[in-house]
Amino acid sequence: MSSARLWQLLRFILVVIGFFLITWLLNILFEYTYPFVFALLLSLMTVPLVNFFERKSNMPRALGTLISLIIVLSIVVGIITIVIIQLIHYATVAAERLPEQIETLTEFIQRLFNEKIAPLVNDAYESYQQLNPGQTTSLEGGITELGVQLASAIGVLSRGVASVLQNMLAALPLVLLLVVVIVLAWFFITKDWPSYVNSLNRLNKRKGFKEFEEVMINLKSALFGYVRAQFTLISITFGIVLIGMLILRVDNPLSFALLAGFFDLLPYLGVGTLLIPWAAYAAVTGDWFVAIGLVVLYIIVIVQRNLAEPKIVGSHIGLNPLVALISIFVGLKLFGVLGFIVGPVLAVLLKAVYNAKVFHYIWRFIVGPPTTTAKER
Repeated sequence: MSSARLWQLLRFILVVIGFFLITWLLNILFEYTYPFVFALLLSLMTVPLVNFFERKSNMPRALGTLISLIIVLSIVVGIITIVIIQLIHYATVAAERLPEQIETLTEFIQRLFNEKIAPLVNDAYESYQQLNPGQTTSLEGGITELGVQLASAIGVLSRGVASVLQNMLAALPLVLLLVVVIVLAWFFITKDWPSYVNSLNRLNKRKGFKEFEEVMINLKSALFGYVRAQFTLISITFGIVLIGMLILRVDNPLSFALLAGFFDLLPYLGVGTLLIPWAAYAAVTGDWFVAIGLVVLYIIVIVQRNLAEPKIVGSHIGLNPLVALISIFVGLKLFGVLGFIVGPVLAVLLKAVYNAKVFHYIWRFIVGPPTTTAKER
């Protein structure tokens, strides 16, 4: 191997080691700075509103920042409050109807037992009477062992639920502290945003910072695009559920559509958190029209979201639909629930880095100066 190829190989190994080292350091850094990362993302979305107040009313930036934060937080808290009120309302209605529904459920179970289970029990008892003593003892031992295992499983499940509830209560003070830190960091970053921009502009004159600015601009555009994409998907879900509620002739269809739009934000579960238990409840109470309709509506929502999400997210953040789908899937595998957001954002970041010719510079570093290869030839 020539010395030029050897140096290229060494530089390539150096780049790979540097990549893994930077990834490891960023992972550790994110673990200790993620509240400020979230605050920075919130600031990116709030700065245009603060600039609008500062430009139109000439109010101090600190006051404009405070008003903007109050507006955004009020909208978020208002939406959450509306959802909670609606859930409490429907829980109250369900509680009022509970005695009647329990009676209906009891009659259903009794009818099911008399028509389906009782004949099976009688047949099983007759078969049991025909067993010899050894077979009877083995069957009784198996039933006893099954009961012991079932009781053990119930005990483990109960302890697991109690442990989860205990951990949630123990983590509540930390969550409250985290929210306070994020809000304060959000305020300070937004208020001092112009000074940060001026500092970046001064650094932009140095070599390499222009590419960094281009990456940040692409990342900001992708963030806003992702928010618009999710708003579009939620609006589509809201429209489909509203039409479904009108067809099923349920009371307060608008409220259910709003709840479905809120639950659509939940990865994995989504609108199923609302529609599936409702469908099961309707089936148990004998309202098969509503039960089947809710299942069909859930299938329609899931299919349209899985088909539309890669296309809509990709078009809003500037990615090919296939690339957007791959980024969402890989993000889910690597980061879990957060992968719905982190995956596409990382894909856009890689695209921005590519457009800034960072990979070009890395490749030039690996290949080395042209004069080196010329001398070798």
